[in-house]
Amino acid sequence: MGRFFTSTQIYNPKQLDRDGFKAYFCEKMKQGGYEVCEADCAELSYVLVFTDNCKWVTISSEAYEQGNRTSQADTARIAKMLGTYCVNTIVIDSDCAMLNLYDNKGNMTDTAVMGRADDYLGDDIPAPAKALWEQFVSDDSTWEKFMSVIQGDYVFVEDGLSELAPVIEMDSENILFEYEDADENDENFCYLSFSKA
Repeated sequence: MGRFFTSTQIYNPKQLDRDGFKAYFCEKMKQGGYEVCEADCAELSYVLVFTDNCKWVTISSEAYEQGNRTSQADTARIAKMLGTYCVNTIVIDSDCAMLNLYDNKGNMTDTAVMGRADDYLGDDIPAPAKALWEQFVSDDSTWEKFMSVIQGDYVFVEDGLSELAPVIEMDSENILFEYEDADENDENFCYLSFSKA
């Protein structure tokens, strides 16, 4: 049986380190009416995952396990709140993945589809918009490489996502991250809890 999960990546073009990004995230949450609190008092809880030399920070929440709508709404809100791009990736039964790109105003601007998606989305699947995605392609890669990975044939779409990640400067493991994978003893993980101020 295949995997069903959602992962979200936040574009961090200034490559703020763990402490810098955490402080920035908390400040923006505070401006939005939320203050940091203990986990047992939280209305919103997140885990952030950091990787050295990576332009994206992974974010997840226990609430995302209940379905993709919560994750998608959160991705849009976080993109707008931080004034950056976010990618919300939805994997369906390890067959296909939809990478939804949100802009700095919180609007979903495009979707890149990988894998055997025609069973779920039909035959008319548009190609990803070069004007939107090419800005994320690493200096070591090309738009042609991006497209060849997107259009690749995979037994498990997760293999394709892991191959795609470095092309757009994401982490190959973090693009597959689920909340249940979080490890409190790993210093790359940062847990944050918020309540209404």
